[in-house]
Amino acid sequence: MNLRILLARHGQTAANAEKRFQGRLDCPLNEEGHRQAARLAHLLVRWQPGRLYTSDLSRSIATARPAAQLLGVEPVASPVFGEYSWGVLEGLTWPEIKKDYPVLFSKLGHNHIRAEIPEQEPLHEFRLRLKQGLALLLDKGGPSVVALVGHGRYLNALVVDFLGLDFNGPWPFSFASAAVTVLEDSGGRRRLLTFNEECHLTGENDA
Repeated sequence: MNLRILLARHGQTAANAEKRFQGRLDCPLNEEGHRQAARLAHLLVRWQPGRLYTSDLSRSIATARPAAQLLGVEPVASPVFGEYSWGVLEGLTWPEIKKDYPVLFSKLGHNHIRAEIPEQEPLHEFRLRLKQGLALLLDKGGPSVVALVGHGRYLNALVVDFLGLDFNGPWPFSFASAAVTVLEDSGGRRRLLTFNEECHLTGENDA
């Protein structure tokens, strides 16, 4: 059986617009984010996912809500899909990090994954949580198409793990707000079908 997994990053927040590290901060969607969520809903409906997952953060839940209403499904919100915690960096911009944590700033420039950030989520715990989420998405007893509205770093790591790439880095995938990526598992053969599709946000796919 072919299983399709639709991945969408949440819509824009004020923190996104200001280029701040959000992590576990519960930042709400801004006006543009709500517009993106409405656009995203129409694209997700075309795929008819039988189950819609979100993280437990409000920006993810609010992004999924318009699609859930059109699909007539109840979103499944879980902390398993929550964003990675950036510890002391949460709420800061790059210039603020450079000013407040100059040594850490230089390390982050070399490798985000291996840099030790005070109060961050331990990488082994993050990967365990990631695998729990992936197991839910790959449930063979569930529908053949599922969707997850999540977060940039979580989705980046999830695609790396799904495709069997080196989890030690780098993680090369960058997700735009409300963009859609499609994964496929066909009898254990895993493929990336589409990546970071944004046409629905510009109206290019409108009939």
